[in-house]
Amino acid sequence: MDAELKSALENGFELIEATSKKRYAELGDRLTDLEQRSVGGALAIDTKSLTASPGSTAVKELMNDVSIKSAQRAAIENKQLSTLNARVSVDVDVKSILVNLGNAGATGAATFGTPADRNPNIGTPGLRPLRLLDVLPRRSTLSDSVEYVRLEATGEAAEQESEGTAKAEIDLEGDKALANIVTIAGWTAASRQVLADNQALSSAINTVIGHKCLSRLENRLINGTGGPGKIDGLINLGTVYTPTLGTSAADIVGEAMVEQANRGYIPNLILLNPKDWFGIQITKTTAGEYIFGSPTNPVPPGLWNSVIVTTPSMPQGKGMTIDTRFTTLLDREQMSVLVSNSHQDYFTRNLVAILAELRAGLEVTDAGAVYSFALPSSGP
Repeated sequence: MDAELKSALENGFELIEATSKKRYAELGDRLTDLEQRSVGGALAIDTKSLTASPGSTAVKELMNDVSIKSAQRAAIENKQLSTLNARVSVDVDVKSILVNLGNAGATGAATFGTPADRNPNIGTPGLRPLRLLDVLPRRSTLSDSVEYVRLEATGEAAEQESEGTAKAEIDLEGDKALANIVTIAGWTAASRQVLADNQALSSAINTVIGHKCLSRLENRLINGTGGPGKIDGLINLGTVYTPTLGTSAADIVGEAMVEQANRGYIPNLILLNPKDWFGIQITKTTAGEYIFGSPTNPVPPGLWNSVIVTTPSMPQGKGMTIDTRFTTLLDREQMSVLVSNSHQDYFTRNLVAILAELRAGLEVTDAGAVYSFALPSSGP
C-alpha cells in the first residue's frame, strides 16, 4: 500500500476514534450522573421498587440501555471500532422514564403511573353562527370609502286636464352618501414553543380571534352609528316604521312587508333576535296547541314566505324587514391572520403576536328598503 494512502487512512481512523471516544465519554458521564442520582441522589428513586412496579419494563429497558452504552464505551476505549453501528440514543429513553415519575412516597421512592390521555384537539369556546354575513349581497372595493347617491322621487304623474295646462311635475332629488371602509381587528400573544408543541393550538387561536372580528362586523352592520372610522348600520340607515294594524310580532312583521311592497320594494329578509323568534314559535291556540310546529317538530325560521335570520346582534324587542337588492356589504380586505415576533421585545422572549383583521363597509342605496320597528315585549 502506498505510504501516503496508508498514512491518510491511519489519520482518518485516529480522527474517527478520537471523535467517537469523546462522544461516548460524554454519554458515559451523563449515564453515570443518572445512576448516581437514581441510587439516592436528587431523584430519590428506589431501583428495587421500580423493578417491581407497573413501569418495570421501561426501567429494565433503561438499565439494559445503560449496559449497552457501557459496553460500547469500553469497546471504543479498546479501539474496537466495529461496535459503532450499535449506537442507541439514550436521551429519548431517559426522557420517557423521567416524564412518568410520580410524587415521592413516604420512603422517598418515586412511583410510575400511567401517562395521562391527551386529546390532540384543542377545545374552543362556543362560537355563534354568523348568518347575516351569509345572506347580504357583497362586492369588492379598492377604496377606503365609497360614495353613492340615494335618489328620492316626490310627486306623482297625472292626466293633463286640458291642452296647454301644466303637466304634473315629479321632483327627483339625489343625496350623496359616503360608506366608510373600516378596519376591525383583534390580536393575542402566544409562546412560540407552545405553538410548536401543540399543532392544533395555532388553528384554534386563528379560529377564535377571526370569529370575534366577524362577529363584531355583523354587530356593526346592524347597530353601527356612523362617524369617522365607524360603520353606519342598517338600523341607522333605514326607515323607522310604526305599525297601525298589527299588534303581535308576526302581524307587525307582515304589516311592514306589505307597506314596503306597496312602495315598490320586495322585502325578502327578516331580522329578529333569537328570543323574539322563539316568542313567535311558542304561540298557541286557545286550546293550547302550538301554531308554528311543535317542540318535537319546529318549523324552520320563516314568516310571510320570507326567510328569517336570527342573530343576537339584533336588539331584543326590535325587528327589521329588508329588500336586499338595495344593501351591499363592501369587502375591502377579507379576513386575514398574521403572525409576527417584531412586537416590542417579543423576539427575545420567544413570543409571537397573532393578529386577525378585516376591512369592510355597508352601502344602503335606499332607506325605504330597510324598515325597523318595535315588537311587543311579550307574546307572539
